[in-house]
Amino acid sequence: MRKPISTRREIPFHYAKTEQEFTDDVYERYNELVTRQTALHLADELHGGYPFQDLLNYLLHWLPDGKGLTVADVGCSVGRLAGEVAGRHPDWSVHGIDLSYQMLRQANDYWVKGDRIPLNLTRYGFGLPTLSTIPLANLSFALARAEDLPFADASLDVLVNTFLIDRLLDPFAAFPEFHRVLRPGGRLITVTPLNFLTPDGWHAAHPPVKMFNHLRQSGWEILDWVDPLVLHEPMDKRGNAVTWACVAFVARK
Repeated sequence: MRKPISTRREIPFHYAKTEQEFTDDVYERYNELVTRQTALHLADELHGGYPFQDLLNYLLHWLPDGKGLTVADVGCSVGRLAGEVAGRHPDWSVHGIDLSYQMLRQANDYWVKGDRIPLNLTRYGFGLPTLSTIPLANLSFALARAEDLPFADASLDVLVNTFLIDRLLDPFAAFPEFHRVLRPGGRLITVTPLNFLTPDGWHAAHPPVKMFNHLRQSGWEILDWVDPLVLHEPMDKRGNAVTWACVAFVARK
């Protein structure tokens, strides 16, 4: 990984995020987005299990076998998937990448430092739980853009991204970078609801056959394609939820 341009509270920055970008980024809002993501991905006891277990199962099924592999989760949020991979494979090197400093700080506190994380979930009916875990020595987090990753050419064995590409202004913009950092034969594992933020995104990549064709034409070998992979995101103790109809696929460089 290249040298960061700065560091904030142990989080390396590989992108000079401006104060205006911090202000405009909803994923920097701790009490709103970070707390909700933490409750969704780290507070299994509140939900009777991990709500996105089907997503995790898909990822684990498609991880390759091997010793000493290098894995990156791009758009890692609070680090659940990266933490699961690192915990199951202590000899692997696992990196969580996101553009939100607040998400990365929460992930680093929980997975790397092993801090106890207090949450105020009273507005959702869950009270004031405190989360804790055992720190993982083979996991690190850093801030970077998906279109400009801090990894050397052909340095990753697996690149994971979930709920990411539809957050980009151009849903295809990161795929050349994914291709660059993966080793020959490396795997790209993607899960996305294709819930685009802009009309241009919808026009470029919906229906999903457009994305499938784009990948094939760009030289990716498609190993698996699931549409839909349905995920339910709980919103409160009542059981209200958002349903995501995701596309899940695995491609090989």
